[in-house]
Order: sequence, then C-alpha cells, then structure tokens
Amino acid sequence: IDMYILTRNYDEAYRNYILDNTGTVARPGDLNPFDLANSYSDLFDYKMVSDTLIINPGKYKPLFGSKSQESLQATIQVVKGVNSTISDNELKSKIVTMIDDYFALSNWDFGDTFYFSELSAYLHRTLGTIISSVVLVPLDTQKYFGDMYEIRAEPNEIFANAATVDNIVVIDALTSTNLRTAPGSGVI
Repeated sequence: IDMYILTRNYDEAYRNYILDNTGTVARPGDLNPFDLANSYSDLFDYKMVSDTLIINPGKYKPLFGSKSQESLQATIQVVKGVNSTISDNELKSKIVTMIDDYFALSNWDFGDTFYFSELSAYLHRTLGTIISSVVLVPLDTQKYFGDMYEIRAEPNEIFANAATVDNIVVIDALTSTNLRTAPGSGVI
C-alpha cells in the first residue's frame, strides 16, 4: 500500500514560500521518507499481515506563477464584462483569491489532473457578470494557447496555486496575438 503524506509543517512552510513576494522565504526542503516512516510508524499497526505499507513524501506542484516550473508558468488573461465597473486591480485580486480557493488542499488528491476548463467555469460562476472571458496563456515560448489546459500531477504531487496579481492580465478582447495561438491553428 503506497501512502502519500504532506505534513502540516511542510504545508504551512510551503504556502508561506508561495505567498512570499519579498524573496526572503526559502522553499522548504522535501520531506524525508525515513522521517515520515518513523513519525507515522503507528500506521503499520493497521495493515494486514500480508500487506506492505510504504510511506511516501508528497510534494506540491505549483502552477502559473514565478515559483512554478518554467513550463508551468502562464498568464491568466481576462476580459471584463461589458457593464462591469470593477477596477482592474480589484479584479486581479478577486481572481487570485478565487484561484486560491479553487486550489485549496481539500479540493485535490495526489495524482489528480488539472483541467483549465473547470477553473474557468468556477471563475465564471463565482465572478458572474464581472468577467466575460478568461483564458490561460503559457509563458513558455515553445507552447501555445491551449497547451496548458490539461496538466497531470505525478502520484506524489498535489497542485498549489502560485499565481499572483502579476500573472493576471486584463485585456479588451481575445486576439490571436494576446492568445499566442499556434501558427495554422485556426483559433481566432
């Protein structure tokens, strides 16, 4: 039986690292499997005699922001609703808050797959008429619009939001230029 564990201390330290915009909070080291096995040795009492219990350290897979892998960094481009009177900065803050809520630890399991269409639907549902469109555009110049609409986590990974207001761009309209569509894709 493979069991993946994130400790509360690791979770708090990692979330502090993600939220830090000063560059002074270091990324916490990965959890040690031997330390986990010692700390959670009571779990071995609950396994069947024929079972083998393997305690594996879990880790976060941050998405979108500068603290994620370069291949997972992106901008979230938003078109405001026609009658929306919200300021761009307030909209950016609301979107980051909604994305944080979407990526709450309780909403995910290790090895899940992220689908941007689900996040987009959540943002539309929670922000109502404030936004009319939201898209995800990779920062990696080798990727194009749509390349990050499905992201898989490894069995020991769980998603975390690394996006900040700097990753949100309010635009007037969706164009092939701001979407960075692949040549010949036929999108917009």
